[in-house]
This record gives sequence, structure tokens and C-alpha cells, in this order.
Amino acid sequence: MAKRRCWLFILVWGAMVAWAWGVDFRMENKVYWSNQREPVVETTTIFYNGAVYDFIKKPPEVTILEKKHHRLVLLDIQRRIKTQLSFQEVEAFVERLRRRADEYSDPFVSFLAHPEFEKSFDTEARELTLRSAWMTYRVVTIDAETAELAAEYRQFADALAQLNVLLNPKSLPPFPRLVLNAELHRREELPKEVHLMIHPDRGLLPKKRTVLRSEHELILQISEADRARVQQVLEFQNLFPPVSFEEYQKQHLEK
Repeated sequence: MAKRRCWLFILVWGAMVAWAWGVDFRMENKVYWSNQREPVVETTTIFYNGAVYDFIKKPPEVTILEKKHHRLVLLDIQRRIKTQLSFQEVEAFVERLRRRADEYSDPFVSFLAHPEFEKSFDTEARELTLRSAWMTYRVVTIDAETAELAAEYRQFADALAQLNVLLNPKSLPPFPRLVLNAELHRREELPKEVHLMIHPDRGLLPKKRTVLRSEHELILQISEADRARVQQVLEFQNLFPPVSFEEYQKQHLEK
């Protein structure tokens, strides 16, 4: 399951900067392998009252992004434990990751550390494409209702893309996804569908084309059920005993 969640972060969700919250909304997310009909991952992300609550359906886990405390809180609902990381800890780890990548001469690793894409946009299809020799993103977009909503989604997506590297050490670095997030933010758009193709023709990774897709539904209103769900998570946060991030990660990878 950890590997599946790894791909979710790659698909769905830059540096943690300028945290400005104020728009309440919800995103429903599904991730698929290739042309499979059933999603391998389903999540609900609730932006509410100055924080973000990301619920993964199976196994039940929640990640909370708290602006007020400059931290991310992770809750394992099954094992009833929690851990937390400061924004600074995540940023420092990601920067170390980039520096380590710079020590390799492998061209794919170099691309992952400093990705550059050829960008194009099909106006009629509302499709944004970021293309390179190593990977391609194809994204069906919708307009963000406001610039603030686009900024909040980008900050959340950036944060989870970086967090994923800590949770899942075998996952790809977050830097290509950060480029996509920045481009969506610049255009004031949100993803409706994301198609990711990884096709290294040489390098350290296997020479195999990987295709994933995700679907995203924006709901601009927060319901009473959403508020109740958030309230329950806050109660869990108060009740669950804390563990170190290393212990939490170990149990996460065992799922």
C-alpha cells in the first residue's frame, strides 16, 4: 500500500512558502494504474478553517497541514498513533535529496533533480502538456475560481509531494511534480485529470514505460459531514499517542 500511496503523491500533489489560507473547499481524488477501471487509491482533501486534511481511504490515514503551528501531523487511524514534522524538517530533507542527486552522473537522476519540460497547452481540449525525454505530464485542467484557491492548492500539493519522499524512500524525487504545480498555479488552474508517463530510455531505473492517471473533482462548498469528519480527526489527534517519525514510517511501509 505504501507504494500505491507513493504514486498518489507523484500524481496529485514546491517549496513550502507563503502559506496563506482562507478558502474552504474539498477535492475528491482517484488514482489508477494504466487503463484499470478500479482506482488503486482514493482520497478526500478538505481545505477548512486554515488547515488542510487529507484522508486516504484504505488503509485509513490522515495528513494534516497546520499553518498555525508550521507543521504536518500524520495520523494512522488503524494503529491509533500519530507523528509530526515541521515544515523546516521537510524542506531540509528535500534540499539534501537534491544535493545527493547532484553527485550522480546518471542523466535521468540529473533530470529528476533539475527537471526541465517543454510546455504546451491545447485550448480546445483544456490540456496542459509538460514533455521531456524522461517523463511526460498530460493534464486536463479547469479554471480555479480565484487566484487564492489556485495558490492554496499549489501549496498543499507541493507540501505533500515533498512529504512523500520522507514517507516512501523508494519514491521518485518531488521536483518534476513541483514544476507542474508551479505551472498550474501560474495559469490559475487546477487539475481535473493527470496522466503521467515515465519513459527513461537509459539510466538507473528499469527501461519500462510507466503510465498512471488520476481524476480530481473540485467541490466548492464544505458540508456538515465534512466538518464532522474534521472534528473527529481533531479528537483523534488529541487522543493518539505520539511516536517518532522513524517508527511511524516503519509501520507505514509495512502496510
